[in-house]
Amino acid sequence: MVNEWVKTYQDRQRTVEEAISLIQSKSKVILSSFCSEPQTLLEELVRQKDRLFDVTLYNNIIGSPCVYAAAECFPNLQIRTFLGSPLLKEAYQNRACDYIPINLSEIPRFIENANMDIAFIQVSPPNEKGYCNLGISVDFAHSLIQSAKCVIAEVNSQMPSTYGNTSVHVKDIDCFVLTSRPLLSIPQGTSTSHEQKIGEYVSELIPDQATIQVGLGSLADSIIRALSSKKGLGIHSGSITDAVIDLVEKGVITNEHKEIDRCKMVCTTLTGTERLYRFAHMNPLIELHPVSYTHNGSTHAKLARFHSINSALEVDLTGQINAEQVGPFPLAGVGGQMDFIRGAGLSKSGKSIIALPATAKGGTQSRIKFSVSYVTSLKSDVHYVVTEYGIASLFGKSIKQRAEELLAVAHPDFREQLKYEVEKI
Repeated sequence: MVNEWVKTYQDRQRTVEEAISLIQSKSKVILSSFCSEPQTLLEELVRQKDRLFDVTLYNNIIGSPCVYAAAECFPNLQIRTFLGSPLLKEAYQNRACDYIPINLSEIPRFIENANMDIAFIQVSPPNEKGYCNLGISVDFAHSLIQSAKCVIAEVNSQMPSTYGNTSVHVKDIDCFVLTSRPLLSIPQGTSTSHEQKIGEYVSELIPDQATIQVGLGSLADSIIRALSSKKGLGIHSGSITDAVIDLVEKGVITNEHKEIDRCKMVCTTLTGTERLYRFAHMNPLIELHPVSYTHNGSTHAKLARFHSINSALEVDLTGQINAEQVGPFPLAGVGGQMDFIRGAGLSKSGKSIIALPATAKGGTQSRIKFSVSYVTSLKSDVHYVVTEYGIASLFGKSIKQRAEELLAVAHPDFREQLKYEVEKI
């Protein structure tokens, strides 16, 4: 006798062409996030674009090739993004893309009230009990499944199965498209000498047995590598990258001193390469949970030494942080920065750290400025700013003291001009 769930799974299988034919003009389609964005579904959506008009795609891109952002997709496909990207430049220029500034922790609330027509997710094949696995990214996928009118799942046989809140039963999915293809990946970049120096300074701020959150990119990987002499570190982060594996294998990351989720690395997404995805497959050391847990201040407050380490595009001399936009369109987004910065403030002995190179554009522009044009994180929430020139300690400092601290970590070529602008106040 065939299990009831098996029949449901078989009956709801469709070709990718049939699945995408369910989408009609003016539909609102929301995509699962980061490297779990389902590419087979999106490639077919692009192929069918000419029969559609004013379809809005909501995305959260890191690792995505943004196949739907090519010029030929406009005006058929419109984009609303929670995270900007240089790959969306053409879409912005064609007025086919707009940015939604929102803390990652609050996207589930947005979804509950957004009346989405279609959700695209990517999962593993079901297990013997009929549960698919969200694999490398949970983020707000459960909210999509609960709130969207129709859920279309790309069932990828190469998706790993991970622990945590990662299970989705086949009965909760309306349509299945079976695929087998490599997952999107983000390879580790080569660190610059400046990034290595920043990593060394950040390491000075991280005590043994701390629980850390670190962002993405070559600078973040440099910071992780600089922690190799630490002992008993824990991970509670938005993402985990390949660089973390090395510290686990060296015995640096043990998670044994965490007050909650002891002996577990907790995140909401894996953003790395096949090495990371295979490492995470059926590995009880790693748990993935929704952003409502990973990015929640009440969770962070239970961790006694929670250290949040994020980056920025610019910092002004009061400590205001711009992590979103320089120029005519967003390059990044709010993401989880404010969630984790405030979480560090709620943690006993926690610290919020912003790390960034002192200059941009080949050393021709200072990233430390008299003022920034966009504010992502507030000066009152940031404890430290780190560049390759040192550590600026901001917590409890006056505006003038903050300016002095930040001038000291600015590139020497720009300090006199910055000091002159401060003295004009």
